[in-house]
Amino acid sequence: MKVPEVLASSVRARWPDRADAWLTTIGPELDALTRQHSATPQRVLPARYAFVVSATSPSGPLIFRATPDPQALKQAVVAKALGRLDVGPKIHLTTSTDTGSWTVMEQVTPGTPLADADPATLDFDALTRPLRAMVGQPAPSPDLPLITDWLRDRLSDDNLTELPAGEQVAPKAERVRALELLDDLAADMRPGLCHGDASPWNVLTGPGNRWKLIDPRGMQGEPEYDAAVMAYKLNNILSSSVAELNLGNADRLVLGRIAKWAVVAHASRV
Repeated sequence: MKVPEVLASSVRARWPDRADAWLTTIGPELDALTRQHSATPQRVLPARYAFVVSATSPSGPLIFRATPDPQALKQAVVAKALGRLDVGPKIHLTTSTDTGSWTVMEQVTPGTPLADADPATLDFDALTRPLRAMVGQPAPSPDLPLITDWLRDRLSDDNLTELPAGEQVAPKAERVRALELLDDLAADMRPGLCHGDASPWNVLTGPGNRWKLIDPRGMQGEPEYDAAVMAYKLNNILSSSVAELNLGNADRLVLGRIAKWAVVAHASRV
């Protein structure tokens, strides 16, 4: 199970002071964890900033995920909460090491990302089930950062470098307008359980047409933000207006807040 060179390069660029030490420990740590779970590694899965390995085990298919991200344990706290709600994979283990952290979780099957789904077959009621389940759920830890603070930092940064492929920093006027909307949203937001990065690659098909959320950002916010990100990112699959309307019409989600979050998400280049 070798670390893909593209992953190694991404990690070195993002965490230059942690990357090399982390890369040297992955092999022995994976061996120890797979023995602990009586698991047999199968293949390395594509990921931008994490080493992700699928495996078989007596308890079913598993995912072993390693990352040097210093925020990984906060992400794991949210992942556990999503797993308890059955809108994310069940987390079997989270552990930190001298160089990073590991998460062992059930593998979502069939696991087709929303990004690869056939638009004609999308069931918006099923797609919004995880978002509806999060409504009113408390943040799993009061120590989690606020999604509003993270977005405000992005909108205020004229030299933002962490951008999606092909994107550039939004024009100043667009970001100023988004900051005004963000202030409105923050004024009456009750921080709670929030995935924080509901892109179509982090929404996977589970058994019985039940969608599961993976790789949360590790922040507290509200599910209307997740609905907005999901709709915004679905631009390449179907029109954003259709996605936004269908996601917003879901019971318990507030369409007006989704529309505002969508403007903020777009200007933030999330």
